[in-house]
This record gives sequence, C-alpha cells and structure tokens, in this order.
Amino acid sequence: MIAARGLALLLCALPCTTACRETSEAKAAQLREVEATRKQELARRIALADANPTRRAPLAMWIMPPELKEISGLALKPDGRVLTHGDEVGIISEVDPKSGFILKRFVLDGEPHGDFEGITIAGTDVYLLESNGKLFKFREGADGAHVPFTEYDTRLGKECEFESVAFEPDSSRLLMACKRVATKSLKDQLVIYRVQLPISNSARPTMLAVPMDVVVGANLWKHFHPSDMAIDPTTGNYVLIASEEKALAVITPDGTVVRSEPLPAHHNQAEGVAVTKDSILIVSDEATQKPAAITLYRWRP
Repeated sequence: MIAARGLALLLCALPCTTACRETSEAKAAQLREVEATRKQELARRIALADANPTRRAPLAMWIMPPELKEISGLALKPDGRVLTHGDEVGIISEVDPKSGFILKRFVLDGEPHGDFEGITIAGTDVYLLESNGKLFKFREGADGAHVPFTEYDTRLGKECEFESVAFEPDSSRLLMACKRVATKSLKDQLVIYRVQLPISNSARPTMLAVPMDVVVGANLWKHFHPSDMAIDPTTGNYVLIASEEKALAVITPDGTVVRSEPLPAHHNQAEGVAVTKDSILIVSDEATQKPAAITLYRWRP
C-alpha cells in the first residue's frame, strides 16, 4: 500500500528468504520480484528527496511482525543490512532496510532473558547491551542457529540506566549513553561512557559529559533521555535519539552539540537508530497504539 500523504511506503515486512527455499519456485520468484520493486521505488523516492532537500517526509516505513513488536536497538552491517532484537530474550533478527525483508533469525545459546536495550557490531563481534550495563559478545549466526556468547559486566549499572550502545571504529571503543543518570553530580549532564576494546575487567571506562541545557538548546524539552545512538559514517559524529522527548541530537566526539531537533511527529516510541554510508537514517519504533516499524529518511549531517 502506498501512503496517500508524503513519501512513506507503508508495507509489511516479509519473512526471511530462507523460507523461500521451502516454498515453490514460483513463490520464490514472486518474492524476488517484490524485493526488486520495493528497492526500485525506494531509489525513486531518494531521488525525489534529493531534489527537495528541505522535505523531511519518510522514504519508506516497514511494519514489523508481532515477534518484533518490542524492536529495540539497530546495528548496521557493512552490507547495509541491520541486526535488531527484542528487549526480553536474546533473539537476533536481520532485516534488509531497503526492502523490508526479514532475512534470518538466530538466538544466543540458552535463550538468555534480560532487559536488552541496544546492539552494535565491532568487526566480527556483535555486542548486545542490557540496561544494567552488562554486555553479551557473540558472532553472527546463520538462520535458526544458536550461538555461544561471552558476558561482561561493565559495573556501571549503579551509575546509569542504559538503552544505547555504538561502536566507534576510529578509537576502537564501545559508546554507552545513559538514559538515566544515578550520580547526583551528573544529573544535569548527558553522559556517554566509553569502553575500550578489547574489554578488560581492570580498565575503567572513560566518560564524556555534555551539559544538558546545551543538548536541549532552544527546544521545549526539559531533558534528553537517549534511547539509542549511532555513529555517522561520514563525519564520525554521534547521532542520538530520545524516545521520551521524541528528539534527535548530533554531537561531535569532543562533546560539541551540532544540532538537536524533534523527530518527525509519527514516532511514538523510537528505540533504535542507524545511519548508512549512503546517507539514510533508519529509525525503529516499538509497538504502542501502532505496530512496530522501521522508518527510513534521507540523512543530512
């Protein structure tokens, strides 16, 4: 269904391509045709957005299936696909954001339960973050696979509630932004912890603190509670979203606020963000009154 307003392409995500092998060749060919058509339409809409750079309408919106109703963080792969997860069980899904196809799902051994809030990729390793600062490191698995993992405790759970993690390749660090800060002296700061890789239990993470009033700027919010963050691959800047404030902020690695602004109005609970090398902003929303979705925009640093 093509939306009546704006550039949004509102379509349900399709099941993983491995399932195609279990269906008839005709069905598989039909799915390949749908994929090609969607990507062609997206390319057309990107061209329209580039011709009108002030327009903020979405390029596409993919409605997620029920098993991803609590879709949380997004981790961008080198091939442009994203890994994502729910927030209760260690099950990882791979989605092609340019077609809406769900390509595969794999699970951490034992299906560990936790308050999983963020995911990122560092080289060949994937890191899944719990809100208490614990990290689960593993390798990407095939469709249906169970993968082993190693658990690390950053011991930051008493200082912060976390909902975001990103890998900064220039410094080989994991970045963990505090959604809620427990340290009284930092209550008026946006706090990002930096964990050097490889993780060492003896190494203390460093910290970037940005005055909250500088992050908020002229906006009407009273605070900014990060729900996810990503690295802009072109500038190296930090791109953060906040579900509570329905907001986006761009901050340099030295703490300079480039800009902060509202997210488009239709984001009820934005929980995941990624920025692609070809300048597409991807935002995922958990299900609220509306189904969970992944939305694409033209990204302009």
